[in-house]
Amino acid sequence: MNESFELIGESRNIEALRSSIKRLVQRAGGARRPPPVLIQGETGTGKGLVARLLHQSSARSAGPFVDINCAAIPDTLLEAELFGYERGAFTEARRSKPGLFHAAHRGTIFLDEITLLPIGLQAKLLKVVEERTVRRLGATAGEPVDVWMLSATNEHVALLVQERRFREDLYHRLTVMTLNVPPLREREGDVVRLAEHFLNRACADYGLAPRRLSVAARERIIAYTWPGNVRELKNLIEAIFLNRPSRRISLADLPHYFQVWSDGTHDKAPSEQEQLLSALFSTNWNKSKAAQRLHWSRMTVYRKIAKYHLTKQVNELPADV
Repeated sequence: MNESFELIGESRNIEALRSSIKRLVQRAGGARRPPPVLIQGETGTGKGLVARLLHQSSARSAGPFVDINCAAIPDTLLEAELFGYERGAFTEARRSKPGLFHAAHRGTIFLDEITLLPIGLQAKLLKVVEERTVRRLGATAGEPVDVWMLSATNEHVALLVQERRFREDLYHRLTVMTLNVPPLREREGDVVRLAEHFLNRACADYGLAPRRLSVAARERIIAYTWPGNVRELKNLIEAIFLNRPSRRISLADLPHYFQVWSDGTHDKAPSEQEQLLSALFSTNWNKSKAAQRLHWSRMTVYRKIAKYHLTKQVNELPADV
């Protein structure tokens, strides 16, 4: 499905975010040396979307946009991937290779999950930010790079600084300008707009007749707290769309963990259980990926599944009734 780089919603918090993006681009987006921007928000709120919006709205929109998930690249490869290397820098380096900073020259580089960078690499990144030069592994001199550096995290960076897990000098450089992306539960009215947007887009992409949410389904998705935020909602709508032929999505079409609240007692449901079910549903019951989403260990996920007596059936869409 094609991505749409726009902020969907009319809530007060999302309007405030739009205004902040506009002001930031006006002040910094056209500068010869735009300052770094840190995008903060919970997992699944759309920090990557905000980064793309900043790039597309800036004077650098014709240049490259290089998106890097720091959590997806092993620590042993990160430095070579980011900064490149010269031939012979290590055993497998049979020829020189530019890094991702080089690939983003005259454009924008986006470092997602930046707090997961090893401390040693944080020092080298600080040097790149301050000097605007990159030295490849095995090189004797740096090369100038012209990039707008955007980064994102779902963690409290100031707390990581206090715990000495993130360099204070790099923290101050990255937070020259900041944006905060609100969680879905704080975007009153937007959950239905987003659900209908994802549903309409799926229908258009697959060339099918429009589908709609029933009143009961709307009420339930409004009441749900969405620990996985917009990403969880998008995954849910796509799963329902692909598994349900009906043109009307009812309460019965929602996953089991929505059903158990139908008697009005959903406020008593454990938040921890809700988060676990959400993570399992959105990862197709992949326990390792669910653990990553929740920032738990894999063994913790197994223990919680046993604690709440969860089975894969709670993650499946119910049959027609």
